[in-house]
Amino acid sequence: MRLSRNLIILFACLTTSLAAQSSYIGRLWNTKSYDKIIEYSPKGATLSGRDNMTVGRAFMAIEEKQPTKALMHYDLAISKRMNSEDLYYFRAEAYYELGQLREALADLEKCLEFRANHQKYMLFKAAIQYEMGDLKNAYETYYAISELYDKQTPFYMLARISIERENYYKAREWVDENMMRFERGKDFWRMTAEQQVDTEWHIWKEYEKAQKTQDALLSYFPNDVRYLKNRLGLYRVQGQDSLGIWAENDLLTRYNENRLPLEYYKKGSIKVGEYVRDRGVVEDFLTFRPALFDNTKYARFYISESGAVVGKHWAGLQEHPQDSTKKIWDFHRGDAHYAMPASDTSYLGFTALFDAPDSVLIGYDDFFILNADSTVLDSTNVTAPEVLKEAPMEPEIMPFEGIPTEDPMEVPQQGETQDSTGVREE
Repeated sequence: MRLSRNLIILFACLTTSLAAQSSYIGRLWNTKSYDKIIEYSPKGATLSGRDNMTVGRAFMAIEEKQPTKALMHYDLAISKRMNSEDLYYFRAEAYYELGQLREALADLEKCLEFRANHQKYMLFKAAIQYEMGDLKNAYETYYAISELYDKQTPFYMLARISIERENYYKAREWVDENMMRFERGKDFWRMTAEQQVDTEWHIWKEYEKAQKTQDALLSYFPNDVRYLKNRLGLYRVQGQDSLGIWAENDLLTRYNENRLPLEYYKKGSIKVGEYVRDRGVVEDFLTFRPALFDNTKYARFYISESGAVVGKHWAGLQEHPQDSTKKIWDFHRGDAHYAMPASDTSYLGFTALFDAPDSVLIGYDDFFILNADSTVLDSTNVTAPEVLKEAPMEPEIMPFEGIPTEDPMEVPQQGETQDSTGVREE
């Protein structure tokens, strides 16, 4: 009997000791002493299930998360028959950090067995389903959340998934409703407005509606370059040339005043036109400093439906060879090289090059040869005509100069010629 009593006392002491240890680790958690909690990791086998869970949470709370070690302690806690929805949720987070999405989803299902339709578990479940590409089940989960809770995330995601599933009619319904549901200027309204601009522009071709939403975005975010480019692109696709020139000049001014993001200074160009074609998209770019890019002011790229660039044309401006007050387009259409007088040096002049018939286009070298033979002078470079220098006159040489004659034209008689063979006798 005494032995039995001693065993009971010993067991009580051990239980008190473990409880004190658990309580101490819990207090360390309350003070966010994560490094001190992690020091108990080597003793995981002797710790209780709850303490192992706390150690695992500490590994996930530090700056550089260590989900593998956290997972080890969560498994230890479960092996010690700890059955808690929090434990399975924490383990799902560790699985998610490791990219083990199916395992994370299984733990979330376990959490929902503890508490059905719990908002936090359902949102995490839907997010994982979406990340796995299971759009059908993700849509159903988000829809269930939207029926139970008045939260912004599921409504936004229902529109997003509908767009990705190419269910554009349903997507349009969700987007239009969300534009009225969300507070203007806030994050979810902003993301929904971006959805509306994109779908109304590229899917429904309702340019006016897209323009109105884009202007609303710019009223709250006036310096967002994405919105500035969209505004310009919508002006262009609607044929509003004057507004398009104004919007393009606004981008140039921002560039010159260093008010664009650094990426545009590195790239050196910005998109100023976008047109949907039957088999792809045409995108036009403006080069900020043509001299640094082989005299390219504008470039046009032809992009296939798969996103591959299948063609490129570009053009720059040069002085006219006859008159420096005029410009010509240095036009590259694929491998062909042309020159044309530039009556319009703006973007409209560039696009007009593509409408010009081949009979009007002149080869680049031929253009300069033809204009080099012209008699038309550059009015800014007219100089005085060259005057030939007068050569000095040579002195007149008189015949038989120095011989006195009465008649200059009379040839004097010469004496008898001496015989060179004979000897003169004295």
